[in-house]
Amino acid sequence: MKKLLVSLVFCSAGLVAVAQRAKVNSAEDALTKKDYDKAKADIQAALENEKTKDDAKTWYVKGKIYEATATEKKDSKEALEAFEAYKKALDINAKLPEALLEMNQRMFNLYATIGNAGYANLNDQKWDSAYLHFRDAFTIADFYNGKNLGGSIPADTSMTFYAGYAANQAGKKDEALTYLRKAADLHFKAEPALYVLLAQTYEEKGDNANWLKTIEEGKATFPKDKRFNDMEMMYYSKTGKTAELLGMLEKKMAENPNDFQTVLDYGIRVDNLANPRSENGQDAAKPANYDELMNKAEGAYKKAIELKADDATANFQLGALYFNRAVGFNKELNAMDSKSLNTPKAKELQTKVTGLMDQALPFFEKADENFTAKAASLEPSDKQTYESCLYALQKIYAIKNETAKVEAVKKKLEGLK
Repeated sequence: MKKLLVSLVFCSAGLVAVAQRAKVNSAEDALTKKDYDKAKADIQAALENEKTKDDAKTWYVKGKIYEATATEKKDSKEALEAFEAYKKALDINAKLPEALLEMNQRMFNLYATIGNAGYANLNDQKWDSAYLHFRDAFTIADFYNGKNLGGSIPADTSMTFYAGYAANQAGKKDEALTYLRKAADLHFKAEPALYVLLAQTYEEKGDNANWLKTIEEGKATFPKDKRFNDMEMMYYSKTGKTAELLGMLEKKMAENPNDFQTVLDYGIRVDNLANPRSENGQDAAKPANYDELMNKAEGAYKKAIELKADDATANFQLGALYFNRAVGFNKELNAMDSKSLNTPKAKELQTKVTGLMDQALPFFEKADENFTAKAASLEPSDKQTYESCLYALQKIYAIKNETAKVEAVKKKLEGLK
C-alpha cells in the first residue's frame, strides 16, 4: 500500500510538470494564431512554475511572443523584453536547437525594431531617446555576435554615426566620441558632418593630435568640402602655428586669385595674424614679421576692393587697417613726456597719425555709404561692423574739427541702438 502511495505521488508530480509544459506548448500555439494575450498569459504561468521557470524552451517561447508583438507594433520596450528572454534562454542552454536554427533572424528583428525607434526619435530631434535606442540596438548586436551561433548582425556604419550624432546633440560628449570615432574607423562616407563633429569634439577636449588627424581624414574623404580647409586653418591659428597657416592661406589665394571672398578672407586672416589678441581680448605682442603681414593684408584688401568696389566690409577692413596703425603710433606719441613732444621723433609720429587717418577716411566713408543703403536688413555681424565704422568716422571727424559730420555720425549711431 505504501509502495502504491509513493507511485501515486510521483505520478502526480509528473502530471503537474506535464501540465506546465503544456502551458509552454499552448503559448506557442496561441502565438501561431496571433492570439498574443493568451500566449503571454500561458507563458507567464509557465514562468511562475518551479518545474518550467528554468527551462530554456520556456524563455525562448517568451522571446518569440514578445518579438512578434514588438515587430508588429514597432514597440521598442517589448523588443527589449524579447531580447532579455532570448538571453536567458541562451544562458540556460547555449546550444538550444531552436536558437541555432532561428536566432540570427530573431535577434536582427529586435535590433532593427529598436534601431528604427532610434531613427524616429532622431527625426523628432529627441536626441537623448534616439541615442539610448541606438545604444540598445548595438547591445543586441554585440551580444549575439559574441555567441558564435553561426550568424552575425553586420556592423551598421550609418547607425554608428547617428548614435554619435544623437549623443553629441544630447550633450553626452564621451559617448559621442566613442561612436563617432568608430564610424570613422569603419570608413563611413555618407556624411562629412562625421569628421566635423569629431574634430570639434577633439578640439573641445584639447586633443590637438587627434584634432588635426581628424581634419586630415575629413579632407581626404571629402576633398571638395571646403569646411576642412577652414578647420585646418583654424587649427593652425589656435595652436599658434602661424607659418603653416600662412602657407595654407597663400596656397588658397594662389588657387583663387580673382575670387572676391577668398581674397577678402585672406586679408582678414593675415591682418589677424599681424594683430593677435590674448584670450581676454587684449592686444598681444606683435609678431616679428608684423610689417610683412600688414603689407600682405593691405594688398589683399585693395585687391578685394578692385574686385568689388562697393563692398562695405572690404572698404571697412582697409580703413580699419590704416586707422589701427594710426592708433598705434598715437599711443607712442601719448606716452612721450612734455619735453619730447617737440622732438623730430614726435613730429614724425604725428605725421604718421595724420597721414594714416587721411588714408582711412575715404574707405570708412564708402563703407558707411554702403552700410547705410541696406541698414534695415543688416545681419548682426554686419551691424557690429557698421557700428565700428561709425565710431572710427566720428573719431576722425573730431580730430579734423568737422563738428557737423560728428553730429551726423552720432545720430546714425543712436539709430542703430
